[in-house]
Amino acid sequence: MPRLLVLCALWGFMLPSIANTSEQSILEWVELNPKLDLPIAGTIIRTKDVEMLRPWIVPGLFEELTFPGVEITLQETQKFLPDQSFVLATDRHAGEAHIGADGSLKNYSAGQPFSHEQIKAAEPEVGGFMVGWNQNHRWQHFGLDARDINLIYLGSKQNDAPINIKLGLLGQGSIDRLITFDYRRVYLNNLSMLAGQEYKVEIEDAETLFFKEFYEFTSPHNVAGTRFLVERKLDQHADDQVNIYSPTERRVRRYSARERADPVMGSNFTLDDVEAFSGRVLDYKWTLLGERAVLSVSNSEHVTPTTFGPYSRVPKDRWQLRDCYVLELESILSDHPYKKRFLLIDQETYTVVAVLVVNRENKFWKVLYNVYKWEGLSNAAGAAPENSMLKPQYAGSIDLLAKTASLVHTYSKLKFPKMSPKKIKRAYSVSTLSEGR
Repeated sequence: MPRLLVLCALWGFMLPSIANTSEQSILEWVELNPKLDLPIAGTIIRTKDVEMLRPWIVPGLFEELTFPGVEITLQETQKFLPDQSFVLATDRHAGEAHIGADGSLKNYSAGQPFSHEQIKAAEPEVGGFMVGWNQNHRWQHFGLDARDINLIYLGSKQNDAPINIKLGLLGQGSIDRLITFDYRRVYLNNLSMLAGQEYKVEIEDAETLFFKEFYEFTSPHNVAGTRFLVERKLDQHADDQVNIYSPTERRVRRYSARERADPVMGSNFTLDDVEAFSGRVLDYKWTLLGERAVLSVSNSEHVTPTTFGPYSRVPKDRWQLRDCYVLELESILSDHPYKKRFLLIDQETYTVVAVLVVNRENKFWKVLYNVYKWEGLSNAAGAAPENSMLKPQYAGSIDLLAKTASLVHTYSKLKFPKMSPKKIKRAYSVSTLSEGR
């Protein structure tokens, strides 16, 4: 398996204009083999020197950071350790899991299914599935709960800056629409902190479901009251069950699995784009292309989301170098609008750093990215497991062809709460969708 781990930068390397790029241009960036060192942590890179960072910032996002007045602060690479229960479960079940002939995960209990050494030793197609299942089963406690999330639709106009200080949009651009919603997800199985309960919640749904997630749109008035309940099955080949309540129809209806690929509320995100990727593993052919270091905002210096640039859609923050796996995902659905996704997955946390999307015309269509905040509490004496995750502060999806973007601001009221069977039954039932309506 080729190693593409980038340890240094090539000054002056040029790629084609992003407006003319295709899948091939992404692969050229993946194969880039630079020759000089990255500047030291603490360095602030400004416009005249930003070209030196091209090999470490994913294409699409890099071009967004080449405007006059840009400042990129380099941060020292940090360790983000999971809760001890996850480490113990990983050690206890090391070597038990394996990949089936169809890419399915076999004989898995809890913790991280596969080690870095197993992934390196595997064939690219098998190693790709290993990384995919590690990402699927990364440490997330019971799941997250976020309220009053802003879904911001950014247009292609360049109005004066700042366009909205309250929302942290400090650059130019335009807001076409603003929606608020609540989101929560709960995991029912493979929970390392529940070793005494066979790693699952003591609830009937845990016999058939991996997780549940719930959306409720709260504003503006024409979407307020719309609710989604998504249930992912333990059967890795089974489609998600998605129920949606529409206040205009005043009824709950089943959402087609194929509709997961549709834009959510007309945004640039789909249901499978939660934290850049939350799709079903077996909906794709996974190929591990190699490894490389990527600059990302893995520990934001800000309390709330802060973006700038000509369209206010890129992070104004500090960036650190993260060792990542580079994966090519090809949809097995011939009518899926995403022909391929190229995922950059952090080797330590298995969070998705960025996704590069290719459409059915082989054009480089979208770049998705995540910004995280680390509170560093997992090593403190007596620290609660719910404080040992990277917290997703916000996510961006930039449509490079339409020149629009969507941002999801999640961090301000986000937590990873401890969940009981009673709380889960109350918060994640189909009857909740139409409750009070």
